[in-house]
Amino acid sequence: MAKVQQKRVARTREKILAALEQLLESKEFEAISIADIARQGGVAVGSIYSHFEDKEALLPALFDRYVERIEERVAEFVEHGTIDGEKYEAGDTPDLREMIEQSIRGAHRQVTETLGLRRALLTYRRLNPDVEVPLVSKLGRDAIELLAAELTKHRDEIVHDDLHEAARMVSYFVNIAFLDRIVLPGAATKDDLRPSDEVLIETYTGMVLHYLTGR
Repeated sequence: MAKVQQKRVARTREKILAALEQLLESKEFEAISIADIARQGGVAVGSIYSHFEDKEALLPALFDRYVERIEERVAEFVEHGTIDGEKYEAGDTPDLREMIEQSIRGAHRQVTETLGLRRALLTYRRLNPDVEVPLVSKLGRDAIELLAAELTKHRDEIVHDDLHEAARMVSYFVNIAFLDRIVLPGAATKDDLRPSDEVLIETYTGMVLHYLTGR
């Protein structure tokens, strides 16, 4: 009976967090109410308060949930060679420019798929400046380590002696490359002022390549 209750509690908690994430796709965190979350998730308002002290308490849980999803995808790839159930077919090792472009496209995809979550993260950091968010620290460290490993494959092309520090700089640059997408709602970004995403990706690729190679 205890296991059944635990599963029920876990399902309700997942409904609440999934509902908040869905709402964040179209609304700012400040504009979302507990009643909105309850309605979206099909749960009672009281159920939310039985799991979380207040609305702000949902954010750390939402970030932890996102980290867990990424960790599960990494584990799936390591164990089965698949990503979301699809077999990953590695082609020839890409050249340095192709590797950089793939990294930037991956960052762009992550940003566009999680805009609401990332805006909520900025809100949480603003309201809690002294609290470390695992989503930021863990994913940041992992990204740097993975990128440094990729850069070692192109050691002879890179002018920097410390590849880990070079990876840190590139990771930082890529993370802020699409920051305006997170900070500004789509309607606030004028199409005639902002280049297309494709142009930005190509431009960022060239800039990072120049930083790494000096050419």
